[in-house]
Amino acid sequence: MWLGVGSVAVVGGIILLVSLLIVMVAGPFIGDHGKGNRAIQNSGGIPAEYVKMITEAANAAGCAEVTPALLAAQLQQESGFNPRATSPVGAMGIAQFMPATWASHGQGDVWNPADAIPAAARYDCEVAASVASVPGDGQEKMLAAYNAGAGAVLAYAGVPPYTETRNYVRTILAQTQVYGDSLEIGVDIPPGTIAPAIEFVQAQIGKPYVWGATGPDTWDCSSLVQAAYRLIGIELPRVTTDQLEFGPAVAGVDPQPGDLLFTPGSDGTADAPGHVGMYIGEGRVIAAKGARWGVVESDISDWTGTVAVTRPLAREMR
Repeated sequence: MWLGVGSVAVVGGIILLVSLLIVMVAGPFIGDHGKGNRAIQNSGGIPAEYVKMITEAANAAGCAEVTPALLAAQLQQESGFNPRATSPVGAMGIAQFMPATWASHGQGDVWNPADAIPAAARYDCEVAASVASVPGDGQEKMLAAYNAGAGAVLAYAGVPPYTETRNYVRTILAQTQVYGDSLEIGVDIPPGTIAPAIEFVQAQIGKPYVWGATGPDTWDCSSLVQAAYRLIGIELPRVTTDQLEFGPAVAGVDPQPGDLLFTPGSDGTADAPGHVGMYIGEGRVIAAKGARWGVVESDISDWTGTVAVTRPLAREMR
């Protein structure tokens, strides 16, 4: 196990007013529903020489629970990114491996971040797999098992009621949100590619909403975006939950035209979205809002309940 010797850094910055609005709408909600590689959205506080190592290690680890932002937050908590860190009980290096754990899971030199960081990501995935049968959030279970042991998570069917473990999970997940996961740089969508889909949804404004309808004269929220993406050769699933899983998820701090914004369903979670709309640019969203309104265009400030943002065309462009 890693034993923390660092502390969470304070990350600040000056953000433009429009960026503040978008962050308020969707910035914190970056799920693990999408496919493909991810990058760290905000690398402030991470030593520059480790950003690429962390990103590549997380993407190569092979499990959804380990993302670049989470791995960075864990390394910060464990060692403060200090490759020479030691603990009173013998944990070593930037990832604070105990000698026995390194002997069974490490490769190379525990003091070398180029060896220790990928080993940490791989080991996290092994820990995640060991508690996969327990209901609950995958990252929470993984971190809890890493801190308290898989046996404790299995015994309590979730995060055990240990103050240290709960603080460990809470601190790392909070810093994960500060760093933020997004799609890799290089998946921006050329404006002309998405234009036919945007023109389509604009042309539907004013048409009625009917639950279960699939057009062309009436729509529900998911059938509207499905039809729009079909025009550009992307076959989205029919319902919002499956559309969210189709992904890939992106950071909501910088939405692009064509991105899909999801709000929660009756259970209030990001995993069961009840509504979807399409961002068309310049702070505007079009959606089949409901029977009272039909298909409408609204300001992104009306979407303050957004829990996830996806970029379907990026899935086809990787």
